Amino acid sequence: MALRRAGRSLVGLCPFHQEKTPSFHVDPGKQLFYCHGCHTGGDVFRYVQLLHQVDFNEAVGLLADRYGIPRPARAAGRNEAREAGRRRRALAALAEAREFFRARLEGAGGEAARRYLASRGYGPEERERFDLGFAPDSWDALLRHLSGKGFGLDDIVFAGLAVPRASGEGAYDRFRGRVTFPIRDPAGRVVSFGGRALGDATPKYLNGPETRVYDKGRVLYRVHEEGKALRESRRAVLVEGYFDALGLARAGVGGAVAVCGTAFGEGHGRLLARFCETVVLVFDGDSAGRRAVHRALPALLARGLGVRIVLLPEGKDPDDLARERGAAGVAEALDGAMDLVDFLVLEARRAFDLSSLEGRTRAVEMVLRHLAALASPIARDDAALRVAAGLGIDDRLVVDELRRAARARARTARAEIPGRNIAPARAFSPAEGVLLRWLAGAGRSRPALALELLAGLPREALGEASRRLVSAWEEAARRGDAWDAARFADAAEGPLREPFLALLFGPAPEPGEAEARGAVLALRERALRARMRELQEEIERAGDGAERTRLLAEKVALARELHGLGTARGEGPGPREPVPGFREGAP
Repeated sequence: MALRRAGRSLVGLCPFHQEKTPSFHVDPGKQLFYCHGCHTGGDVFRYVQLLHQVDFNEAVGLLADRYGIPRPARAAGRNEAREAGRRRRALAALAEAREFFRARLEGAGGEAARRYLASRGYGPEERERFDLGFAPDSWDALLRHLSGKGFGLDDIVFAGLAVPRASGEGAYDRFRGRVTFPIRDPAGRVVSFGGRALGDATPKYLNGPETRVYDKGRVLYRVHEEGKALRESRRAVLVEGYFDALGLARAGVGGAVAVCGTAFGEGHGRLLARFCETVVLVFDGDSAGRRAVHRALPALLARGLGVRIVLLPEGKDPDDLARERGAAGVAEALDGAMDLVDFLVLEARRAFDLSSLEGRTRAVEMVLRHLAALASPIARDDAALRVAAGLGIDDRLVVDELRRAARARARTARAEIPGRNIAPARAFSPAEGVLLRWLAGAGRSRPALALELLAGLPREALGEASRRLVSAWEEAARRGDAWDAARFADAAEGPLREPFLALLFGPAPEPGEAEARGAVLALRERALRARMRELQEEIERAGDGAERTRLLAEKVALARELHGLGTARGEGPGPREPVPGFREGAP
């Protein structure tokens, strides 16, 4: 991604949500990133986890592999270590299978596959460009090859490359007599294959099974290869077949990706939203193609993606379009894509009898089910007016119904995602924020001073979130391992991570010792005032007698201490002014 210098940070467009104004910040000094738009942040491992949808251990491995560093050994449970080992061997087997299929396509046994591909316009350059291969028409050719490379039968089956025999003895190759298409995850690793029969064998297309390294709901064919085009154009062209994606790529269309034998779902929408702003659906114009559009819309609209639709003539697919009409014809079809409203009106007029009340009601319900997902109220109202005009229905009724549907959807979304994007103001008070930022910055180089300040800080003066972080930092400092910002951020787990990172990446200048001392005094003052309020309530309940006298004496002593703190706070700067983005008195 492109980053530019802005003060002490590098900024760019966030890869994790749709935006036009850069809000993604990287602080080289802190070794952290944070997006002020979607409140996502962390260190480089967290970035790789989110970008490639992998767990922490895989992220470490990907970075190690990229920079030529041996993968680190780590303590792990026996089952966890065994699982990680199986995944590594499966990925290695899949990479070796890709080499095997490529060699067989170009070798002596691949003549029939090469003739078939040539009939579709794929010569040597295209075969290499698209990494096409050939699985020999043999029950065990790949099995024998992988076994000779040291892979066990369990590894090969685990990778989805072989099918256990019904008898329970042995296995056989999953792909036989087929052109193969390697399927890569966003990180570029081969995680499965698709296969196309050369003749009339059924099924015509065979898709690899879901495995522990291949989740069909989170991978799209050629999303890795088209990553640069997707980011640059901010547009994806979604099709349903392997040759459809390749045909559009040959016609010069960047960003063409395909589902792999499964319906387009939420995981696919989340994946595309990392790359682009608009998705053009290019599907067959028959009933199956239209149903596929309807299935894809919720996942796309939920991620805020713009949608356009190309419905091809019945019996034609995107590969036919590319072969018959060439690059100019494909470009013309994409330029003429329908927008969401036009498609929904067309579908409503086709599917329902608009001359009847029931037909109009069902048509509006179908349309509103999709339009309610639009994020912008202005876009929703504009869409409602166009739908009303297209269906011949009172526009006020459609607008009102759409607004009700959008409100209901928003309530459901909030209920389903508790705590999402917690605002920083809810986590830390201004004084807590100054103290935490000082500990993560200058305080790390002066642990003795930091421990001295913390010794004078009553823990009841801190909110729950700050208390947990300060205690963890203090414990580490006493061990001689004062945390830097990245280690501090690691300790801020769960819903606390995002507001803590927002704090670290806030616009206020880095606090110094004077600000840190002022913060501690302000927190002590807050604790004293809270105790004085408690005392006043106890005094009012105590009536006359010795207990009332004791409570009054304690209140006077606290008042004197509070006055002393006020005098001390006047000697230097402190967090009396609100820290930008924070609210005094927050828990």
